Parts: sequence; structure tokens; C-alpha cells
Amino acid sequence: MKKRILISAYAISPVKGSEYGAAWNTVVNLAKQHELWVLYGMSDDHMGDTQTLKSYIKANPLQSVNFIEVRPSKLANAINRLNKIGLGWFFYFAYYLWQKDALKKAEKLLENVHIDVVHQLGPIGFREPGFLGMLDKPLVWGPIGGMNIIKPVLLKGMPYLSQVKFGVKNTINKIQINFSSRIANAFQRADVLLAATNKTQHTIKEKFGKDSYLISEQGVIGKISYDEKKFERIYEQVELVWSGTHIDRKNLQLCLQALALVKQNNWVLHILGEGPLTSQLKKEAEKLNLKGLVIWHGHMSRNEAMHIMQLAHLHIITSISEDNPAVVFEAMSNGIPTLTLDHCGMGDVLCDKCAIKIPVSTNQLMAKEIACKLDLLISNPEFLANMAINTLSCAIAHGWDKRLKLLNTYYNEAIYSYNTRMLEKHKIHLYQC
Repeated sequence: MKKRILISAYAISPVKGSEYGAAWNTVVNLAKQHELWVLYGMSDDHMGDTQTLKSYIKANPLQSVNFIEVRPSKLANAINRLNKIGLGWFFYFAYYLWQKDALKKAEKLLENVHIDVVHQLGPIGFREPGFLGMLDKPLVWGPIGGMNIIKPVLLKGMPYLSQVKFGVKNTINKIQINFSSRIANAFQRADVLLAATNKTQHTIKEKFGKDSYLISEQGVIGKISYDEKKFERIYEQVELVWSGTHIDRKNLQLCLQALALVKQNNWVLHILGEGPLTSQLKKEAEKLNLKGLVIWHGHMSRNEAMHIMQLAHLHIITSISEDNPAVVFEAMSNGIPTLTLDHCGMGDVLCDKCAIKIPVSTNQLMAKEIACKLDLLISNPEFLANMAINTLSCAIAHGWDKRLKLLNTYYNEAIYSYNTRMLEKHKIHLYQC
């Protein structure tokens, strides 16, 4: 049944990945069946930068979607300048103010438009749930993420300042999960909660006593296919790909350390992306004698990056903390199996048919285990060819047709839950009279 849905998607873009792409793909697919009003505040690099989205929808208007830009206030802009210079935690103060303005826009909209259900979509972090729960409407919140506590074993060997940074983040997460009344109230108010990972689902139940549905924020989009011709060259050279920002959390250094232990030499690693650690990581690769085996592609457009990924035989991800990175689903949609640490969203989404999962341990043991698996695969590349076929079948399970059915179920449940609450509230009021 067609519904009128109000969605809060702060960061959304038709040309970016990560949270931007997750929100965009959700909106585009929901619009096939429903009428949407989408509150947004960013489509480019910073709060208030929306030119990409505005230009796109002007040239490619989406039927059934009404985009409502929420401009940041002067105070929010001033605070966000600290975020722009690298003091990232100040973003949350600015984002809090943006959510206040988003509520005002929503209230104004409801004066003239009937909305069936409200969806607090993104960003997925739990620490800023927004204020749309104050509207007198059925509310879906999620997928919710950001609750991950990084295991201390994954921090060993990292630079001291990085260990401090992640230690502080772990502490803040624990404090907010256990003591923030605003966050606790948001969990209680939502009619339906969606958890991005198994760990988040368990935390929501343990800390807030609420059930939630497990669904990743990302999904497979576009055509599901792969290039059969690339396997004609696989015995000569196995093509590996790693994609992400060059920061400690993405942990590219573990991938490089593991590759230095690989006995075979008929392989090449394509590294997509760049970041503050790029120069340092290039020096590390040279020290590990990986020169000629690693190709640094730097920052690329999404289309350029996807072209290189489509030629790969194996995708590698070594992050110490994630929810559900888009690159996992991009690899899956192209029939590319993934080698990953067995935790976070990757451990939930990927199965043994489409992935090689490395148990979380010390950096040294994980590097040895990754190298062992790579030696086996490079020596027997037919394993990768077989996994490619299995990966395509796994991709189908994460397609948007199935995700739409799930979201429709969640919206119906939210409406039912809200109506039940209102009925009980009405009965209590009559009894008191």
C-alpha cells in the first residue's frame, strides 16, 4: 500500500558512497512504491554543502520525492568550522542544532501534508537520534550503528596517539550508551528500531530492553554481474583490491604487513583512495619490499574506482571498526569475494561462500593468517573463480527488491504499534475521566 513517508537523511548524494550513497539508494528505491519528503543538509563535504544534490535533481527530477533542504543556522555553521579544521567531535554539536532545525521544518510540513510514517534514516550513528520522535507520528529509527567498542587487541602496535584516540572514543560510547537519558528516551519512543549489526542489536536489547530488526544500512545496487574474461589471466597474475580512506581505522597497514609475508609473487594489489596516512603507508610498503606489487591509484571518481574493482579477483578489507562499508556490497555485486576480519558488519553480512573471514587476534597473528590464506588462493586460483559464482548468488540476497519488502513490513509495524499506543492512551484518558 502506497504511503506518505517523511525521511531525515542529513547526508545524501547520488555520486558518493558510504552514508551518502546508503541514504540515496534507500530514497530512490522507496520512491518506486511511496511518496517521500526528504529532509537533508549535505551532499558534499561539509554541513550546508548541497550543490551536487541540487544540481542533480534539477537535471534529473525524481517523481514521488520532495527534497527539503535544511540550512544550518549561523551558530551551527560557526561550530562546524572547528570540524572543518579537523576537530571532528565538534560536528555533533553542530549536528544537534541542525536536527533542531529539521524538526521545525518537519512541523511546518505537517501543517499542510499528511504523513503516514516518519523514518529517522541517517547518519546511522546512535549518539544523535534527532528530534523527529517529538512529532505525533509512527516512527522508524535506523539502521542504527556506531555502537562498536574496538577490542584492545586491535589497538596494539598502533601509534600511541591513535590508541588514545580510539580509547577515548570507546569510553565516550560506553558513557553515552549507559548514561544518556536523551538517547535512552529516543530508543523508547521509536515504534520500530533497525540495527545495522548483530552487536548493535544485542546492545539495544541489553541496554534499552528493546527488540530491533537486523538490516544493514547498505545494499547491493545496480546490475549484478562479473567479467568472466578476467579469469583467463588469473594464473599469470591474481588481482587484489583494497579500497578506503588512508586512516588508522581502515588499517591498511595490516594488509601491507600480511602481503609482505606472502610467498607467491604472481599478484598485484590495487589500492583505491588516499588520506592523511598515504605518504607514511607508501614508505611502509617500500620497507616491506612491496615495490612493484602495489599500485597506488589515489582518489578517484566512483565510476573510475568501480572499473578497477570489476577487474579484481579478490577484495580485501582490514578495518578495525565499521558498520557495513559500501565497498563490501560493491565487490559482491561484481562477483568479487572478500577477505575480511571476522567482526563488525562484514562478519554479519558475509558468509563462507563469498568470503574468507580471519579471526580477530593480535596484529602479528592476523597478518600471518591473511598471508596463509592468500598463498593458498594464489596457488589455487580456481578457488577464487568458484567463489565468484557463489558471491553472485549472495549478492541477490542483498538486492533492493528484498530490502523494500522488509522496509514495508517495518513501516506497517510502526503504524500498528503507534495506533495501539494511541488507543491505550485514549482508554487511560477515558478511565481517568
